[in-house]
Amino acid sequence: SEIIMIWLLIVVYLGGDPVSVAEVKIAETFHSEKKCVERFQAIYRDAEQEGNPVPQNIVLGCTPFKRRIM
Repeated sequence: SEIIMIWLLIVVYLGGDPVSVAEVKIAETFHSEKKCVERFQAIYRDAEQEGNPVPQNIVLGCTPFKRRIM
């Protein structure tokens, strides 16, 4: 068996208080942490440059996902 790892760009929609989560989505997948982080940073940068910053109730982040293939 082989273990593969991909990086998930996760979008978390926070609820009405700081500890609740309303929704979580996988926005994109990447084969390296570097590419995921670059995309994450570009989303924030582009949104700021367009005068439409990412809302405070939305959090983006990269997380690894390992899977064993039989």
